[in-house]
Parts: sequence; C-alpha cells; structure tokens
Amino acid sequence: MNLAELVERLVRFEVASSRRLHLIASENQMPALARVPYLTEALTRYCFGRAGEANWAWPGRGELTDLEEAAGRGIGALLDAKYVSLKPVSGLSAMTVAVSALTGSAGTVFSLAETDGGHGSTRFVANRFGLHWQPLPMDPSNWCVDVDALARRARGIGGPLLVYLDSFMALFPHDIVAIRAAVGDRARIHYDGSHTLGLVAGGAFQNPLAEGADSLGGSVHKTFPGPPGKGVVATNNAGLARQVDVHAAGWVSHHHPADVAALAFSVAWMTDHACDYAAAVVANARSLAAALTAQGFTVCAAELGHTRSHQVWVDIDPICPAETSAGLLYEAGIVVNAIEIPYLSAPGLRLGVQELTFAGLDGKGVDELAALMARVLIHREPPESVTLAVDALRTRYVTSDDQQAADELAHLLRRARRQEARTP
Repeated sequence: MNLAELVERLVRFEVASSRRLHLIASENQMPALARVPYLTEALTRYCFGRAGEANWAWPGRGELTDLEEAAGRGIGALLDAKYVSLKPVSGLSAMTVAVSALTGSAGTVFSLAETDGGHGSTRFVANRFGLHWQPLPMDPSNWCVDVDALARRARGIGGPLLVYLDSFMALFPHDIVAIRAAVGDRARIHYDGSHTLGLVAGGAFQNPLAEGADSLGGSVHKTFPGPPGKGVVATNNAGLARQVDVHAAGWVSHHHPADVAALAFSVAWMTDHACDYAAAVVANARSLAAALTAQGFTVCAAELGHTRSHQVWVDIDPICPAETSAGLLYEAGIVVNAIEIPYLSAPGLRLGVQELTFAGLDGKGVDELAALMARVLIHREPPESVTLAVDALRTRYVTSDDQQAADELAHLLRRARRQEARTP
C-alpha cells in the first residue's frame, strides 16, 4: 500500500468504529487529554531513573520521571497500595512479572482454569517457568472458589505456593479472606485486577490488599480508563516490592514514557471521578442484566443478581448462535464478544458496560440499548432497520473528543488554580 492507501484504511476504521456502540468487556476509552502524550517527544524517548535524581546516561528526562512518580503515587492512593511498579507494558507483562517475583523454583501456582473463567496465559507462563500449575477448585453453584477443597489441596503441597486470582470472566468479587484462611500465611496471593481495576479503584468491587492479597496488578485499559500499553503491580509489603522491582527490571527495559504519561492523565481523572464512575458502571451492568431479562434474554447468574462488576453474560444460543448474534448486532452498530462462557454448553455473549458508562450512558440509555438488542436478536428485525436508532442513542451519550479534551483541560486548570490558591 502507498501512503494514501494506509491513511485511507486508518481513517475508514476510525470513522466506522466511532459510529458504533462498544460493549467489549476488555476495552475502554481514556480521558481525551490522556491521548496527548502520544503526539509528543515522550513517545520516542527512553526514561530511566527516579524523580529528583539526575541521570546523565539519559539526560533531560526529569519531567518524564515526575510524570511517572505522579502516576504511581496516584494509582497507589486509588488502590490503597504503598508501593507501585509501572514497569510492566501490558496486563500479560504484569502477570509475568508477578509470577516471576512471587514464586520460587519448583513452586506451585493455583489459578483459575479457562473453563472457570481464568486467563489462558497464566497456566502457560507458570509452566514455562517450571512451576507446578493446578486449577483452583471452583463451586459452580455460587461462582466462587471452593475454599474447603482449596484448603485440602494446599495442605498436601510443600514448597512455595502462589494463589493467582486471574478472572478473565469476572462477575463477582473473590472471597479473599476465606481464600487466605484456606491457604494460610505461607502462601502468596496475587489478585489480577485487569478487568476490575477501575471498580477496585472506585471502591465498587473489593479491596484486595485490605482483604488479604499480598499484591495486585494487571492492565489499566478495561474498567480503569487508561492506556492499553501499560500494566501495574502494587503491594504494601516493602520486601515484596523490592522483589517486584528486581524482576520487573529483568523482564522490561523500556517501559514507554508516553504510556506512563497517558496513565498519569487517566489517574488524575480517576482521582476526581473514580467513585462516581465505578458505581455507575456496576449500576449500569445490573440494569442492563435486568433490562435484557425483561426483553426475553437469558442472563447468567440470575440467582445471585446477575453481576457485581462491569460484565453481563448472556446465554444466547437458545435464541441464536453467539457468532451469528454478534454479527447481526455488529451490522446494527453494536459491538459485543461472542465467547466461551463458564458452565454454558455453547458460546454466549459477554457484554461490558464500562466504555459506554465512561461516555455518559445512564439507566434510561441502558433500557434503550436492551430494547435495540431485542429488536435485532429476538424480534429479528433487519439490522439495517435498527442502525438509525443505534446512531441516535450513541449521539446522545458519546461526547466528541474535541469537546471532551476542552472540558478536561478546563477542569485541570481549575483544579491547579485551586491548589495554587491553597498554597501559602
């Protein structure tokens, strides 16, 4: 392709994607200003060292280290963590660092099996490190770890033990207090919050470090509205923090200052909005589950209130195969995951409301969205006949980036002036 063709493809994708309602549980937007660092010198520079310390091997990076310190301090406050590493360059990178730092040679790692909603890479990483991987025993009746079975298995294991809680499919919090009681103090517990980190930060899900986890981490671009190129590992244990730093330095060299700067802007936004945003995400997810049920869909985990996170799972196969359903909704302008769902015999739909909530979706909009999905999948209206209604719903809730950037800039300036005025 020549340059014009390359630009044409990118513009075509941008225009088409911006006209759809996105319900992918693993994606989000960022505050508009968080995109700015990717247009600056931060994108092409290395940054080593700490804030306030000159590093003459890499001169002139002081502002970048200041941004990293601000991002780390801010996300630490949101997660109730004293020590934060921003070295990881993705959620999988954070997983690799955590497993490397928290296990000894020939240790045992418990994590969720993929059939129970765990991430497939955890087992792969553990096995490549020469560790003994075992699936966490689950109780499908309550969608939780079977702590009695876990206690029995843990008693029979000698040597290092890591419980890695990696919910790729995440409806409900883990009972970390009970898991800690089951494995005892000799085990390490790491909470992978890739999907729920924004809800944790907003106090709307659970507080892993306060409940007994030794560390938590993950990506920052799902419920946390941050850059996709960044991961985090956090802890309140000074010794463990040193281990994480050593292993992070071994696994990651260049940790992308533009991503760190973008995260600093996202953290600043979350510092002001996390509680309201996280509460709205959970409220919208529960409302969507109820609205879809009222429209005639079968939503998983009804006996437990469907969800306490951003995710909603729909058993769609009795109505229409999941891939066909995703295709029909896509034609109408609604983007969803057709995916294997725990304890269903056929793939279902995994919906995530965090991106639309970030854009401003409220309960009324959720009801409209459920009705539009029913028109396509239950009433079998042609997708093209629903597209205008989808576009109208999107127009009411999705603010343009230009306006959002102006609003964010004005907000940050007001905040800076207030802080200036309070300074003696």
